Amino acid sequence: MKEKMIDNGGHCFQPILPLGCWTPYRNKKPGVARWLMRRYRKEIDFVLAALAIGFMLLAGIWMFLVELADVGLS
Repeated sequence: MKEKMIDNGGHCFQPILPLGCWTPYRNKKPGVARWLMRRYRKEIDFVLAALAIGFMLLAGIWMFLVELADVGLS
């Protein structure tokens, strides 16, 4: 039986029932920053989301105080 192949637009052909198209193995040791990003991805995402929500809350409070000062000065 002849195996059917497809071109996935990448650097390799893969079978119709793909087992994956793996990149060539590199002998370079991964950096510490990349390892930390992979290891603590969920924690980093949580902290960034919390900071974004906190900054939006502070900006809202600031805008409320500015509007309140404008009304008080009029």
